[in-house]
Amino acid sequence: MNSTNLHCSIAFTRLLRLANVEVRSARPGEAYRTRLVGSRSDGAECRVTGDPAVQFFPQSLPIEGEEIVVRYRGSGESLTRVKDAASVAAEKSGFDDGVRGALCEALVPPPYTSVDCENAALALLDDTARCGWSGEYETWSDFLPGNAVDILPGDGLQVTAPSRGANFQAYVREVEIEILDLAGEHSRYTIRFADEAADSLSFKLDSTGSAGDLDVDAVERTQLGNSFVSDLTDAQVTAITSTTVSIDAGTNLGPGWVIEVRTSDFGWGIENDRNLLGRFGSRTFTLPRLGPAQTYFLRQHDASSPAKYSRFSSALHIDKPL
Repeated sequence: MNSTNLHCSIAFTRLLRLANVEVRSARPGEAYRTRLVGSRSDGAECRVTGDPAVQFFPQSLPIEGEEIVVRYRGSGESLTRVKDAASVAAEKSGFDDGVRGALCEALVPPPYTSVDCENAALALLDDTARCGWSGEYETWSDFLPGNAVDILPGDGLQVTAPSRGANFQAYVREVEIEILDLAGEHSRYTIRFADEAADSLSFKLDSTGSAGDLDVDAVERTQLGNSFVSDLTDAQVTAITSTTVSIDAGTNLGPGWVIEVRTSDFGWGIENDRNLLGRFGSRTFTLPRLGPAQTYFLRQHDASSPAKYSRFSSALHIDKPL
């Protein structure tokens, strides 16, 4: 529409949260086409259930020999363990090994990924590796800190108390005002404050978890953000025969990088070969096919020592008659 002054009214609006799933299919001899995922009333062609399974609606049934590809991301509890070697060394003394630990569940804001958990752990280490400060301060309204007209909860305070050896940044948590001279507009303020180490404002934690819930290796805080290489999120099967499966990892490998393929999602590491199908130094490679249905798990690692692996595995599942 070509117009310099266009007006319209919207009578109906609806927002939909679509499933994070991609479904494609290809009839024999044709290219792949995207199948719409959702409810039948919205004009979708199929839906994905939690079994997991793909169910096509009657008007969109695939024909015999049509190949179907489904791509989605798995989900699980976001976990992390972070340690601070410098803090442990500072606390170590005599028979005390210097190790202090806490197992916490981040409630507010909720962590959506393991990276969010790492950021919460870093904040916790920064705040709890030092002494927390809290207190209160009384003053007349004429002498508020920094010649402020008023002070409210959430305001920042730079607290300096040489007699206590205190010099820290705190936030006002509560303000109590007592009006003692209404005519002269003089009031007495009681200001209660604390820093993040004494009372966190950034997030809310629950410490009711058990150590058995945290099945993940600890990462040194100085290595966060540099402990993993990228996941193979674009890996896909490109060809299937009765004896082989061809795979494209979806990314070009760096010098000395390797893609590791296993029959199950555990045992990652150069020292373990038990469930290993192969290690490949190229983007495309071919694997043996041992049955009608088979699942391949992929991670890549770099050339460092020890090698850095992808954080999560990519699973490629095939189910096609021999």
